[in-house]
Amino acid sequence: MLELPKFTPPPRLLAFGAALIDEVAEVPEDFLARWPGRKGGSQPISGVDREALRLALPHPSRTAPGGAAGNTARAFAGLGGVAGMLSLIGDDQRGEFFRQALQSAGVAVEGLKVIAGAETGSCLSLVTPDGERSMRPCLGVADLLHNRYFRADDYLPYSHFYVEGYILYTPEIAAEILSQARAAGLSVCYDAGSPELVAKHRELLRELLDQYVSVALFNELEAAAFCGTAEPATAALQLARLCYLGIVKSGARGAWIACGNEVTHIPALPARVVDTTGAGDFWAAGFLYAWLNGRSLAASGQLAAATAAAVVSEAGANLAAGTWQQLRQLFAGL
Repeated sequence: MLELPKFTPPPRLLAFGAALIDEVAEVPEDFLARWPGRKGGSQPISGVDREALRLALPHPSRTAPGGAAGNTARAFAGLGGVAGMLSLIGDDQRGEFFRQALQSAGVAVEGLKVIAGAETGSCLSLVTPDGERSMRPCLGVADLLHNRYFRADDYLPYSHFYVEGYILYTPEIAAEILSQARAAGLSVCYDAGSPELVAKHRELLRELLDQYVSVALFNELEAAAFCGTAEPATAALQLARLCYLGIVKSGARGAWIACGNEVTHIPALPARVVDTTGAGDFWAAGFLYAWLNGRSLAASGQLAAATAAAVVSEAGANLAAGTWQQLRQLFAGL
């Protein structure tokens, strides 16, 4: 198990993962039953299936920058932090849209490597009337993610590394990327991504958490798939035996943060749920921003809960400037 490495504040977060454009669409409950994948999960699809899904949508989709790493980087920057992203984009309109969206949010984009002739990935985010989102990504150039595209100096401006669990779509390079980040002196936060991936790569994930990861972030479905228990506090303690911090998020029930043998419960804040797209990513950004700036686990959880509550009240993983200002004021008082 890894301790959190010493670093000089302020924290500087580098997010690694698939650069995706979200296509957010509202669908009835029975729509999901006609397509592969579980509700609330993430099921990769081919380009052909993506087009078929688009044609079957009952309403037009909304386009927004997405991907767990991109969302987390944008939210970390929105709270006032220094953030960058490491990923691949195609030399296409989607790639340029993604780059500009990150840049306008204050995220450093030097780590976005452009691959000639490749297509930037997209993700259909299917939102049912209860606000739950089900992801159907078509990864595009993200299928090519490999450490050979990145250099040691890509990591040097940063102190912490956020990696999305979707890295396990290419399991052969997961350890190499995490090793590269650790060799550069960065601590690692691993966000599990989807219960399907956790179940498929359970033993590999256990090794990665034990060898490279300081903070493990799971939701209750991912935690159940990995730990074999539906009790979030118990799962968080199991994760904390592998990592410095084990965190299990459980939607309206809040989150449980384990450090050693101690568990802190973070209540969720009431919110008018419109769309849960990006909720976990914004929770992660809020927690990391506060905790890496020296706040307690309880205070960091407060900012995380407030950031997640704000984003689920909006359509798509975006917040208005005034909302960011309110969140920064909340942080200042913690």
